[in-house]
Amino acid sequence: MPPQLPFATPTPLIEKREPLENAAEQGHPQEPSPSSCFFRAGDPPRERTEDRGIVKGLRIQRVGGFRRCLLAGLLCLGALLLGDTCGRAEATGSPPVDPREGFQFPLSADLSALSWTEAFEAAHGKLSREYAFGEWKSISWTDLRARFLPRIRRALQEKDERAYYLALLGYVCSLPDGHVKLKAEALSVPAALAAERAGSGFGLAAAELEEGQIIAAAILPKGPADRAGIRQGAEILAWGNEPVERALEGIDPATVPLKTLTGAFGGESPQATEAHRRLERIRLLPRAPAGAEVEAVYRNPGEAHPRIVRLVAEDDGGWTLSRVDFARRAELSDRVEHRILPGGFGYVRLGLELDLADPEHYPEGLFRQFQEAIRSFVAADAPGVVVDLRGNYGGSDRLAADLAGFFLDGPSFYEAQEYYDGRTGGFLRITFDERNLSDPVVDCISMEPQSPRYAGPVAVLVNPGTVSSGEGLAMGIRRAPRARVVGFFGSNGSFGMVGGLIRIPGGYLIGYPFGRSVDREGRIQLDSRNGVGGVHPDVRVPRTLENVLAFAAGTDVELLHALNCLREMGDPAKR
Repeated sequence: MPPQLPFATPTPLIEKREPLENAAEQGHPQEPSPSSCFFRAGDPPRERTEDRGIVKGLRIQRVGGFRRCLLAGLLCLGALLLGDTCGRAEATGSPPVDPREGFQFPLSADLSALSWTEAFEAAHGKLSREYAFGEWKSISWTDLRARFLPRIRRALQEKDERAYYLALLGYVCSLPDGHVKLKAEALSVPAALAAERAGSGFGLAAAELEEGQIIAAAILPKGPADRAGIRQGAEILAWGNEPVERALEGIDPATVPLKTLTGAFGGESPQATEAHRRLERIRLLPRAPAGAEVEAVYRNPGEAHPRIVRLVAEDDGGWTLSRVDFARRAELSDRVEHRILPGGFGYVRLGLELDLADPEHYPEGLFRQFQEAIRSFVAADAPGVVVDLRGNYGGSDRLAADLAGFFLDGPSFYEAQEYYDGRTGGFLRITFDERNLSDPVVDCISMEPQSPRYAGPVAVLVNPGTVSSGEGLAMGIRRAPRARVVGFFGSNGSFGMVGGLIRIPGGYLIGYPFGRSVDREGRIQLDSRNGVGGVHPDVRVPRTLENVLAFAAGTDVELLHALNCLREMGDPAKR
């Protein structure tokens, strides 16, 4: 189990937020949210000699599985002036009224005393107003209500909690955003549904090759597929009396509690991109309830003619789900791993930008660990460095911006922020950075060069499990003169500011972002749109038969390609 983290104690200047304050007393699990933290702390960490915590008067919300622990509701911000690009202006004379004065974050909502339908209506209304990407993602709130309210109403009439949960899951997954979450206080319902729908397997793990073929990338020894004669690398031509592509189209990840099924950290959430959604469909293809039968048509490697076989699903402990996971998450650890690889290349892996022991403050320890890694690479004269952000949960954006600075030769823009403003019903550009503890509002957050700087070639590894501030770090490092992003796939495509929280009947919580990251021109950064988003690889690892089979067998194919990329960047003839 992840460590239990307390909620931060609000100061007298903080708007009280129920029910979050009493979440522990109400039985809500207080899991940390490493994929969700949004800290803004400290001066540029070149030389730090004092403790720099979060801004006094700010509080941290904790909702399991969300991206950025949020700077929550200053009751009133003083008259603050926009300065130069990333700073503050000195007040001169009587300044005009700043639209940010008096801003407060949206409050959480406790709808648990309402009926299922009443709570859904109220939650839907709140989401339609406050969700940060409704227009960006072309969400039709009218259509969503029309689709899911009848299901909620019918579940209430029939007192069917499973149908109620599935309707909620389908609704949440209709918002393609990895920061939209459905969290259950008790896992009995989602666990039962996960087992009934996909708890067993047919003894093979499926994957897709570059040209679109679906293959058996891994075979469970003595499992159903193995006993039937299916070999590793076999092409799956048909599944369940349908061509395999049509069978895939019939799989909806929104009907399966995937996080519960796989034991992954955090609440259930949708896939933000079509590429990630297709990966999950393919993973679910050879999954079914125990005892289910399927007819498969396949062609083994080296054989000219296809074969037909009938398979029966068996409990495999999730083996086929874990063997081929291109979106694999990192270990939930705040330790920075680094070493020198053969050939002298530096390797540093970071699973999150958060200090689990002290989540309320800037993760100074992580900064120092990363700095020590860079120092060792510089001292060793490493010909290249791999920064492994695969499965990174995110955390502190201030830390992400600071760590990117170890590879930059000058200041660079990181982000500005926009939040829902209940006073106007729109979104207000207001950016927080704790460089100045008495005045946290700035025009934007920037990345500053750090010491020591590594000026050699850099390869950044990402996958669809790289989310939030982990994506921000990849985005920042990519701006270095000699940096490339490498991977089979891009990052998650979820970069909003989380903090929205709605408690609904049945012990469920809906979390959502009510803030968004924008560039200098106010364009939304990284969050998916029309199925596309995130940080895309500059060097995409091809899904050849050889690469996919090696990946399924445990070879770190992406790392090998990253090292080859570094060699090419270091070769004067190929620059």
